Amino acid sequence: MKFLSIFSLAGCLCLGVGTPAARADQVADSHSSAPSARGGSLAISNSPEDSAWAASTEPDSVPESKKDGVSSLFRNWFKMGERAQAKQPGWLSPLATTSGRLKQEFRYDVWRQPAGAGTDYNFGGGKGLEFIVAPRIQLLIGLPPYLAHAGSPRPDGYADVPLMLKVRLASAPSGEGNYLLTAVVSATVPAGPSSMRAAVVSPAIAAGKGWGNFDVQTTFGENLPTGDTTALGRQLVSNTAFQYRMFEKFWPEVEINSTFFVTGKEAHETQVFLTPGLGFGRIRVWRALRFSAAAGMQIAATRFHTYNHRAIFSVRYSF
Repeated sequence: MKFLSIFSLAGCLCLGVGTPAARADQVADSHSSAPSARGGSLAISNSPEDSAWAASTEPDSVPESKKDGVSSLFRNWFKMGERAQAKQPGWLSPLATTSGRLKQEFRYDVWRQPAGAGTDYNFGGGKGLEFIVAPRIQLLIGLPPYLAHAGSPRPDGYADVPLMLKVRLASAPSGEGNYLLTAVVSATVPAGPSSMRAAVVSPAIAAGKGWGNFDVQTTFGENLPTGDTTALGRQLVSNTAFQYRMFEKFWPEVEINSTFFVTGKEAHETQVFLTPGLGFGRIRVWRALRFSAAAGMQIAATRFHTYNHRAIFSVRYSF
């Protein structure tokens, strides 16, 4: 009953707003994104109706100078984000491959995978709030995912807090080259009973190229534990997504997700997953707010694998 309550609550969160359950899976997937969408520039409405509505919602007790200062700050930030996104392709973020695009987005993922006699669930998927802080720089501050184990004696609990820094090195939008190159540094910080034993830092490079409605996005990086290296080990991680845009809003994709275990108890092993999926979006919700979603499944393609048949569902709200 405890698990059903948790699952129901997370489902509501996904619908309203909107990672391996084992230790080895968490390390191997630190570069995965794991599923931004067509049209990098997000328009901010400046209609008289919107201006009147904004003015009517501001408290009269706030001095006009302070109102103007706060409004100007947010207005300039949104415009800076618009300009940054307009200078890059407008592809949808893949399910597992980290997108090299700079984004302003909140993303929430849910994973479900068979685990022996039971089923493991990951609510959060190592995602969270992504926002642009400078014309070429984006940060991600994630939510600690909640791991639940149905039919298993393992305790439920929160896992590591995800963090990410992106620095765009080069890019061009569709019609001007349709490519990008981004340096990425992500990290996971222990924050709960289901966390790993030490923080893990994962530098990577992300690249992408588009040809009309077709694009390829890829990342390559390494997981570097800050402690307990004997147990956690080091891994090289490669993810590549092949994506096609259909009927304006649909994005079918196939990904190849590979992990090469360099050190640790799985040293010299390699696991590869094929991940078919389908993305949808973006749909305008209100003003600059856009909704998109994606779903798919990771299927093991090698004899050695630490999990299999992981179903992924992702919701995103971009702004």
